[in-house]
Amino acid sequence: MLILEAFLFGLAIAAAVGPIAILVMTYGLTQGPWAGLRSGAGAAAADFVYAVIAMAAGAGINAAIGPYRATFEIVAALSLIAFAAWMAWSVRDAGEAERKPTRPRPFLTTFALTMVNPLSVILFLGFTGRVPPGTSLAVLVAVPVVLAFGSLLVQSAFALGGAGLGRLLTDPRWVRRLNMTSAAGIAAFGAWGLWNALA
Repeated sequence: MLILEAFLFGLAIAAAVGPIAILVMTYGLTQGPWAGLRSGAGAAAADFVYAVIAMAAGAGINAAIGPYRATFEIVAALSLIAFAAWMAWSVRDAGEAERKPTRPRPFLTTFALTMVNPLSVILFLGFTGRVPPGTSLAVLVAVPVVLAFGSLLVQSAFALGGAGLGRLLTDPRWVRRLNMTSAAGIAAFGAWGLWNALA
């Protein structure tokens, strides 16, 4: 179940039309599909690194907090719900963002920018609450891979979408729809975690 959740979480976080999505799409439009795919791979690689940290942190927290596990799950779930609410509240028209010429090294540029994004830190801290006690090493290893794969699918769509996605992302209505869908997905993960913690 955790592996499926990781895949869906990867899809949800990547679907948000923010600076990283715009960067990936711009690489694809201005430097070709290969550059776009490398940029998307950079974002997915950063998500993989954060997922590895989240799994390790979740396993370590399970061993350390003992009877306070339920409280931790509630806090983690509420943080995801709060993030989703903030995201839905602050939806902006990313389509009007100025598209400056992209930098070289699409993989490294996008990886670095995703890693220093504070919103990524908050998201993955919230995801640590989804690691149940006694999770096997195989699952702890598989989850980051599956999550990154879900992220890569969406990033590749941004990279390869070309002019079609370009038109969508300059339409404020489509930007809001994509961001609201992403926010709803993140909120659903938080709500599911809260339900499990309180059950």
